[in-house]
Amino acid sequence: MEKLVIFRMFLYFPLAGVLVPDTMVVLSGTSQSIPITHLSVELVLITLILLCSAIIYYKKRNGNSSNETSFS
Repeated sequence: MEKLVIFRMFLYFPLAGVLVPDTMVVLSGTSQSIPITHLSVELVLITLILLCSAIIYYKKRNGNSSNETSFS
């Protein structure tokens, strides 16, 4: 489970790297639109973070303290 926590933590870095500039474009009020590739990358990263969080929650809830996570 430790590897899953580390993976989730490192998913935040690229998400922040894409979200911060996109947020500044929206807040600045310029007429530029956010590229569709940015939106798709953000959605994929958010989905992966939520999936990792759900697996971690499920493992903790069931009291499984093994270090490896099985996806099957």
